[in-house]
Order: sequence, then structure tokens, then C-alpha cells
Amino acid sequence: MSEMANESTGRAQQAGQTAKQEASATVGQAREGASRVAGTATDQVRAVTGEARAQAGAMAGDLRTRVTEEAESQTRRGAQVVREWADDLSGLADSADADSPARSLVSQAADRGHRAADYLDERGVGGLMDDVQDFARRRPGAFLGTAVVAGFAVGRLAKAGSKAGGNGSGRSAPPRPTTQSLSGDAAPQLPGHGEA
Repeated sequence: MSEMANESTGRAQQAGQTAKQEASATVGQAREGASRVAGTATDQVRAVTGEARAQAGAMAGDLRTRVTEEAESQTRRGAQVVREWADDLSGLADSADADSPARSLVSQAADRGHRAADYLDERGVGGLMDDVQDFARRRPGAFLGTAVVAGFAVGRLAKAGSKAGGNGSGRSAPPRPTTQSLSGDAAPQLPGHGEA
């Protein structure tokens, strides 16, 4: 009987050891699987993050290119307008009397306008911004004063332009009612003014 008990105990111990080994192997496989899943998830997060960064960089580059192109286009248009004004001033100077002091001033303004237009065509926005930054670094007080004067001038021009645009429709203002007619009859009643 004791042999049977020993044999049963041995089998039980062997079965316990086998179960332990299988449990250990299962735990190891589970750890390995979890590690693989975590590694895959980390790789996917890195890939998505990298793709998002690349797309954001591409969008920023595209936006920068568009802004630069628009600024260059506006600068070319500005140079063209300045050149047209300078040409008009040259025409005025040519038609003025030879001994007129205004002719000299208009001619100088036309010359400066042509030089400004050439400068804008040659240097573009980048050169203009570099020169403005350089001037602001060298003479900050003069830069601020110039900015204030330029802002005031632009504001006045915009205000004058809006007034001219509002009155330039070709229609005259409607006649205002008068309180006394020319024939001496009773004055018409204005809204809100009842008879006394």
C-alpha cells in the first residue's frame, strides 16, 4: 500500500510539475505576445506621428510658397502702378513751361518714381523686407516715425478714396424741404411736426 501511495504521490508531483511548466510556458507566450502587440502599436504610433509631421511640414511649405508668390505678385503690381504714375508725372513735366519751378519738382518726382519701380522689379519682396529690417535696426526712431507718417497718409488716402467713391455715383442729393415756400404760402408740414 505504501508503494501505491508513493506512486500516487510521485504521479501527483509529476503532474504538478508538468502543470507548472505548462503554466510557465503559457505565461511566457502571453508576455511575448503582449510585447509584440506593444511593439507594433508603438511602431504604428510612430508612423502616424511621422506622417502627420510630414503633412504639416508640406502644408506649411505650400502656404509659405503661396504667400511668397502672392507678395511677389502684389509687388509687381505696385511697381507697375508706381511706373504709370511716374510716366504721368513725366508727361506733366514735359508739357509745363521750361522756366516753371513746378516742372523741376514734377520731373524729380517722376525720376524717383521710375527708380522706385525699378527697385521693386529688381529686388522684389525679399529685398524690400531685408532693406526695411536693416533700416529699422540702424535707425529705430526714424523707422517708427516713418511708419507713423505712412500709416497716417494711407489712412487719409483711404478716407478720401471712400468719400470720392460714395459721391462719384453721378446723382445729386435730393432737395431738402424748406419751411417757407417762394410764393409765401404756408410751409409744408415735416414729419414729426404737428400743427400747433
